[in-house]
Amino acid sequence: MIKIRRTILLLALIMLGLPAVLFASRVAPMSDSTAQAADAENLSRYTVTEGVVEVVVSAVGAIESQQDARVSFRDPGRIAVIDVSIGDRVRAGDVLAAQSNETQQLALEAADLTMAAAQLQKDDLTDGVSASDLAIAEANIAAAIGAYNSIANAVDADLIRAAELQYQAAQQSVVDAQTTRATSGGSPESIALLDAQVGQASFSAEIARLNLESARRGSGAQAGAARARVGQAEAERDRLLAGATNAQLDAADGAIARAQIAVDRAQAALDQTVISAPFDGVVTAVSGDVGAIALPGVAVVTMADAASPRLRVQVDEIDVRQVRGGMDARVLIDALRGVDLPAVLETIALVPTINAGIVTYDVEVALLESDPRVRLGMTAEALIVVERREGVLVVPNEYIRLGRGVEGASVNVIDAAGILVETAVALGLQGEATSEITSGVRAGDVVAVTIGGDAIFSLGG
Repeated sequence: MIKIRRTILLLALIMLGLPAVLFASRVAPMSDSTAQAADAENLSRYTVTEGVVEVVVSAVGAIESQQDARVSFRDPGRIAVIDVSIGDRVRAGDVLAAQSNETQQLALEAADLTMAAAQLQKDDLTDGVSASDLAIAEANIAAAIGAYNSIANAVDADLIRAAELQYQAAQQSVVDAQTTRATSGGSPESIALLDAQVGQASFSAEIARLNLESARRGSGAQAGAARARVGQAEAERDRLLAGATNAQLDAADGAIARAQIAVDRAQAALDQTVISAPFDGVVTAVSGDVGAIALPGVAVVTMADAASPRLRVQVDEIDVRQVRGGMDARVLIDALRGVDLPAVLETIALVPTINAGIVTYDVEVALLESDPRVRLGMTAEALIVVERREGVLVVPNEYIRLGRGVEGASVNVIDAAGILVETAVALGLQGEATSEITSGVRAGDVVAVTIGGDAIFSLGG
């Protein structure tokens, strides 16, 4: 591992030093003098101005979704419909697929009807007595009173008198039979016949007595029953006028509560036959088929949240110590030239990934702006801003030389006479493409670098 790192560092030093060597071999020598006439056709110029210098850590990765979901049914059932296809954009709550649910729909309709009936019963109790109900109650009272008066005023004297005469005649028949039996002689057979006649007369007399008593009681019993019906009709009217009792209201509320529980359960059972999008996103896979049996936990539709994409990159262990959560970043998309999206570093993995001896850490960068051209899976580069300075003198690195005649850093300044003057400068923050100049030049100075052939030689970063 140590040997590998030393080799990598050595190669880096060689690559960093190579442009300076090439530049020394291609640029016209200036060591014998500090000025040289500027060849307009062979120079690239830059006017020193205030700007921004950034030190960045760059890493490459792929665009990913913020969240993924594998949507499945909770209960087994046959898939009746799938409403989406791969690539469809859906909103949270949109139906993705549904199972056959005729049984659940019928159960919900029955529960709704029971709930409606319970509510109507409660409404009847709380709405008070209606004019029609009160009219019916008053009519019932009048009818009961009429029936009572009819029975109470009925005259059945003739019926009672007839019953009395029948009873008297029956009694006389008993007396006559007994007299005949007492005064008659004769054979045992004739005596037995007379005894039977006495018994028959006594039985008939008892029947006549019972009929007489029934006739005498009849009108009083019917009148009592009619009077009771009058009382019942009046009690029903009073109940209507008094309204519902607390017990009736409590019973009605209990019926509504039980009906609501049944409705909720039926609705939940129906809802479980439908799967919906848990968030706004795009469908990335459809695994089920219409007519197939869906099993609990087995994904039918897979979707991703494409509205807030993020970039996952691998940062080298040497660079990861420079970054932290919350740092500003920019994201460059390989497939979209000129697209530079602002971003922010969100998370840094605690556990590294080791591949062929190279240690990296996963870093998630969230994009702060969306672009419809950015698609999941695209390769992108994250430039994480480690340090940034604004309003400082800035010179591109390709115009800065190190260790050429002037100790430290220098630039070639074109003076008022058009002469190229090598000038020492002090460097501040050194970025990947530009560096801060703290002294040696001023805003408005023009610096130049010789173009060798078709290339402009720089510091090599």
